[in-house]
Formats: sequence, C-alpha cells, structure tokens
Amino acid sequence: MPAISFLPFLQTVPVGTRLVTLTLVLSTLAGLFLASLAQQNRSEPGFTGIDMPWLVLVPGKSWMYPWTLFTAGWVELSLFELVFSAITLPLACRYLERVWGFYELLRFCSIVIVGSNVIAFGFSWLVWMVTGSEEALFGLPYHGLSGLQVGFLVAFTQLIPEHQLQLLGAIKVRVKTLPGIYLLISNVLVIVFGPSPYILIQFGFFVAWVYLRFFKLSENGEIRGDRSETFAFQYWFPPPVRPYIAAAGNHVFKLAVRTKLVQPWDEPVSGSYQMLPGPGGARAEAERRRALALKALDARIASSSPAPPSTSPGAAPSTGSVPSALPVPSTSQSGGAGGSTAASTVAAVPAAPQRGLSTKSVTQAEEDKGEKAKE
Repeated sequence: MPAISFLPFLQTVPVGTRLVTLTLVLSTLAGLFLASLAQQNRSEPGFTGIDMPWLVLVPGKSWMYPWTLFTAGWVELSLFELVFSAITLPLACRYLERVWGFYELLRFCSIVIVGSNVIAFGFSWLVWMVTGSEEALFGLPYHGLSGLQVGFLVAFTQLIPEHQLQLLGAIKVRVKTLPGIYLLISNVLVIVFGPSPYILIQFGFFVAWVYLRFFKLSENGEIRGDRSETFAFQYWFPPPVRPYIAAAGNHVFKLAVRTKLVQPWDEPVSGSYQMLPGPGGARAEAERRRALALKALDARIASSSPAPPSTSPGAAPSTGSVPSALPVPSTSQSGGAGGSTAASTVAAVPAAPQRGLSTKSVTQAEEDKGEKAKE
C-alpha cells in the first residue's frame, strides 16, 4: 500500500493560509486543554470558557486582558466549531491570498476580528447599563471565527458577486446572496440562544464592509476603498427600504468626513458627500475604470508588439498593394434629388500616394486622364 503524504497538497497552499489555519488549530487546542485543567476544580458540569478571560472575550473580566480582542477570534469552544472553521478558513484564505497577497490577507483578518470584538465588548456593556443583566458581562464569552467568516463572504461579494455556487448538489445561489443568508441565520440564533457569540456575524459583516468600502488600498495604490455603486450599503437590503438606508447612510458619511474618520471622495454628488454614489458618481467611476482598462490594454499591446524589421540604409522600403479607390455604392436614377446629389458628390477615394509623389502630382495626373478621355 503506497504511503499517504499531504506534502503535495501543502505545497499548493500559500504561506498566509497555512499560518492562519495553524493559529486557529493551536489556539483552540491549547485553550481546550487549559480549560479542561481548570474544569477539574469546578463543581458545575459543562464548559463555557468563562474561566479563560485571558484568552476569550468575557466583557466583565477581559478589560484587564486587552489582547483577548485578537486572541478570542482564534479560539473555538467545541470540536464541531473547530472542524467547521478548520475547513472553511483555508478555502477562503487560499483564494483571497492569491488575489490580495500575504500582508493584505493578514491585515484583513486582524481588522475584522479585532473590530467585531471591540463592538461586541461595547455592546455588552451597553446592554448591562440599560437592562442591568449580569449575563451580558459574564455569560457565554465571545469567541470564534464567525465574524471573520462573514467578512470573507463580503470580500467574495466584492470580487466575484455573480459567481454561482451549488450547495448540497441541488441548491444554486450566487455569491452576493450568501452574506444575507448568513445574517439571517445570525438573527435567528441571536433570538433563540442569545447574542453571544452569534451577534459577531453582524458585527463582522459591518467591519468588513467598512474596511473594503473606505480604507483598503487598490492594487495600484491610487485610490482607497471601493467606490462602485454595486457595493453600496443600500444594496445589502431589500428594495423597499433602500431609499431610507441611503438617506441615513449619507448623513453618517457626512459626519464621518467632518470628524476625519474617512476621506472624502473626489466626485461629490449634488454638493454633498454620499455613502451611496448617485448617477454622477457612478458615471465618473465608470469613466475612471474605462480609462484604467484602456491604459492597461495599451501597455499590454506595446509590450507584446514585435520590433519592426531592420532594413539596410540603401534599400528602398517595400510597399504593399493598395487599392486605387474605395468602392462607391451605386445609386439609382429614381432615388430623387438626394440620390442624384449623393451620386454627384461622392467620388472614389484615391489611394495613399507613394513616397516621393506629392498629392498635387497625383491630382494633376488624374486631370490629364480625364482630358484624354474627353478627346
């Protein structure tokens, strides 16, 4: 029986994908091992991760361990969560690393994980101040990659929105619909089981969209963010509520520009900054993308065009056969005045004169031929 080796498969996996997957597995296994040791000193059955405020995010305790805003995203508290994340994480990171590169992938993962955990931390303290519920601070801790997973779906929606996937062998969905499905599942889980940790899906979605929309540098480094109209915030919602989302988003964007949280875009619409570009912004974006495409096409043609053949100094340049005139469509006599005028004014276009002959000499030769024909 031949030996089974995973080395060929690992060689096709980029370095960044291997790094984040290894971080997930090692962090989870270390957390589960340390938690099992702490569980032996507890009388309550079951494991919730509350004894690890230095590794996962427990809002009532983790304020003393700020690094948990990052480490909590790489720790799963059950074997099922670990298996699911270990399968989905390499599949997503492998594609994104080849498109974005090593550093951009790590930057995106770190921003989404830390950003979603920061929002979750503030949300829990807000719930405690409003309701006085201790469960918001000391309940099930925030953990896992659910926020980053939906962030990957947002990135895929930006890159390949119309790509079609086949789920379970029968269900066909487009990539741009997957974040909405994931958010719907998150809402159901939050209602049934509580906000932690499933509300991280909604926070991760928002952080990923904001980063890709306003802060991520383009590949050429010229612009920051994605200004396309199809990636606007309103298009994540059903059509009936889009105008209201657009109005609210524009006010938020104005406030963010005034406080210098985001940079204003070059093409203002109707004298105001807009989170959702209108027709003018979309037209300007289309023109910009067309100009970049033409520039790239010209560079590609210039680099692939062969060099002209070298000729000796004394040799005469070779000229191909050029037709003497372009064909003129015939017009019938019953075509009216317009037809007769066109027939009298449209003439054959002479071929380009050869080198050494001026346009005047060619015209003179044609006049001599006309006089000979009359005689």
